Amino acid sequence: MSFVEKRKKKFGDRKDGHLIKDLPMVNKLLVNLYPNRCDNEVSSTFDLDITILTKYINKRKKEDPNCEIKFFHCFIAALVRVINDKRKLLRFVQNHKTYEKDEIRVSFIAKRAFSEKAEEAVINYFAKKEDNVDSITRFIINEVKGARDENQVKQKEKDGKSVESLNKLPNFLFRLLAWFLRKTDKHGKTPKSAMKEDPSFATVLLSNLGSIGFKSVYHHLNNYGTCSFMITIGQIVSKVTKGKNGKNETRTYVDVTAIFDERIADGFYFINAMKLMQEYLNHPETLEKTFDEEVKF
Repeated sequence: MSFVEKRKKKFGDRKDGHLIKDLPMVNKLLVNLYPNRCDNEVSSTFDLDITILTKYINKRKKEDPNCEIKFFHCFIAALVRVINDKRKLLRFVQNHKTYEKDEIRVSFIAKRAFSEKAEEAVINYFAKKEDNVDSITRFIINEVKGARDENQVKQKEKDGKSVESLNKLPNFLFRLLAWFLRKTDKHGKTPKSAMKEDPSFATVLLSNLGSIGFKSVYHHLNNYGTCSFMITIGQIVSKVTKGKNGKNETRTYVDVTAIFDERIADGFYFINAMKLMQEYLNHPETLEKTFDEEVKF
């Protein structure tokens, strides 16, 4: 399958999505009966076997001491491939209509420092067809370093002061502002510049809780924005399990919780998407291919 690309806009499309007109009756009914995204959440927690992936990463680092590839980078590369293969994951519902995005955007939050008082930075990765796990690794490392760079932190704090001035508005004006933002979102009029920075408009929002030694958790979706899919990632652990030959063996797992809007696809579709995710992690060498290259298992 070719990599997702920008398409020419038609009547009824939004700037951030194409209108889906051939929906089954059940989906049309759900969209109108349950208009709020948070009323249609389905979540599932499961373990991904990353034994083969862990060996692959260790091998890469052994062959090249400068290799900085990590599990999180591989996870994002595999996830982009899954979304490209399972295009319904690009869909979102807004204003009683279903749309499909023509870009894959993965967003996550990075703390500027490991302290409670430290601010958070949003990292937005827009997938390109020429990308692979190595280019993703370089991008994320550079973005996280930039987010924690002292000069950039000071500049963000300076810029943030102008935003903080809104906090001085009376509550009724604040509510009016929030109403205006919801209306522009509902009708697809949110400025592209605002969408680009706001994780509420991502294809998928990630939270890597394993990086702070915590398990994956359920996290709600938002009615605001167009993000229909969220994943929290927990700790990497080793477990002793029964192998195919009946003998005990140690394997490596990571717990993951996926939350999605059931109006964009049924549960069977999401289960198959997560099974495909496991296949990519079982064949990590496929992640070295660019996204426009076909992969067959």
